[in-house]
Parts: sequence; C-alpha cells; structure tokens
Amino acid sequence: MIRLIAPAIALLLSLSCIAQEKQRQLITLNDGSRLSGIIVSDSLDILKVNILDNQTLSINKPDVLAIKPFENTVQTLSKTKGYFIHFTASVLAGENDLGNAYDMSFHLSNGYQLTNGLRLGIGSGIERLGIPVIPLYADIHYHPLNSRISPFVYLKSGYGLALLDNETQNNYYYEPITDSKGGFLFNTGVGIAMYTWQKAAVTVGIGYRFQKVTTFRRNDWWGGSSTTEYETTFQRIELQLGFVFR
Repeated sequence: MIRLIAPAIALLLSLSCIAQEKQRQLITLNDGSRLSGIIVSDSLDILKVNILDNQTLSINKPDVLAIKPFENTVQTLSKTKGYFIHFTASVLAGENDLGNAYDMSFHLSNGYQLTNGLRLGIGSGIERLGIPVIPLYADIHYHPLNSRISPFVYLKSGYGLALLDNETQNNYYYEPITDSKGGFLFNTGVGIAMYTWQKAAVTVGIGYRFQKVTTFRRNDWWGGSSTTEYETTFQRIELQLGFVFR
C-alpha cells in the first residue's frame, strides 16, 4: 500500500513547490525610505536587491538602517486568486451488513483559485471503506462570497483504487479476498471557509460520498474451490474538517 500512496503524495507535494515564493525583505534606509525585494548578493560594502524581475538595485550598506522579512498586509479572501493546498480529514458515516459503520478519510488537493469564485484542482488521499481505497479525483469548489468567512459548495469526481491488506485478505466475511479493483467515486457537499489567518483558512463541511468497489473472494470446500465476484456500493455521510493554505 505504501508504495502506491507515496508516489501520489510526492506528486502533490512537488506541485505545491511550484507555488512557493522566495523570501522578500523590507529594507529601510537612513533617509526613511523603504523598498522591498529579494537580496541576491550581500558583500562587505554593497547590497544587491532584485526589486523587479529584470531590475537589480545596488545599495551602499552604510546607507541601510534595517532589514527585516517583508510581510504582506493584504488579507486573503475566499475569491483571492492564486495557488492553494487543501488538506481534509473526514469521518464517513453509514451502514454495512454488520450495522453502523464509521470510517476515516484523508485527502490532499491542490490547484488554482479564480476571482469568479471557482476553485479547480486535483487530489488524492487514503480512505478505508471496508478495504483501503486511494481516491484520485478532480476537485471543484465554488465560493459565492468574497469575504473572510464564506460558504462554499464542492464536487469531487474520479476513480478509487481498491487495495488489499492482511486484514481484508483473511477476515472479511471469513472468505479470503484474492483480488480487488476500484471504481467510480463521487463526493459533493457544502461547507464554510474561515480565513482566520492571512493566507490560511479553516474549513468545515458536510457532504455525501459514493464509491464502488469490486472484490474477488475464494470459496474453499472439500475437494476444490471457486472464486466469486462481489460488487459493493458504499454510500456515506461525510463530516469534514480541513485547512487551506494559499
């Protein structure tokens, strides 16, 4: 399982590195003027600062009063455009043949927020719906309000990869599972995003989760065995808590 999860997470983390910016500095001069930029060279007497993409400014170090990290005072709102990373942890509540079922789901998605309220991305994660499932999906959010606290609707659609582990191979309905395959996944719901920090938000939501999984179980009897194919449809209520980083 780990060998399948690791490439998916590594892909998402590598995409997130694209959005990272180099650290900008706020430079205050002796005359009170200030400028911001990226320090590209710091010698004994000269400080070279990249203030634009193709413009580098040389400053005499004796003229520099103070240097500190540049802080963007602009508050990120729900429709502020830009790259995002969204991590969610969910409880999936429903029923199975044994009664009530409560499963955990962890998702990580990333993409781009548009100024019209649409947020488009891709994601993956790990879930347990009777057997372990790795979801691969397209992720769409819509924020109707441009504010620090905004409701949203979300839709995820894609494919869930079904995996096997020792527990499902040996204990599931007392019949060994010899193989499994995933199926179509669908997830939709509503929530609220709260930008309590400058570039980060807490999200809470409630939704509906649908997943198809096919398993192949071996039936042993005196003198032989056979394999039976079972298609299972999981339908769950999702209670979600997440964090958005911009």
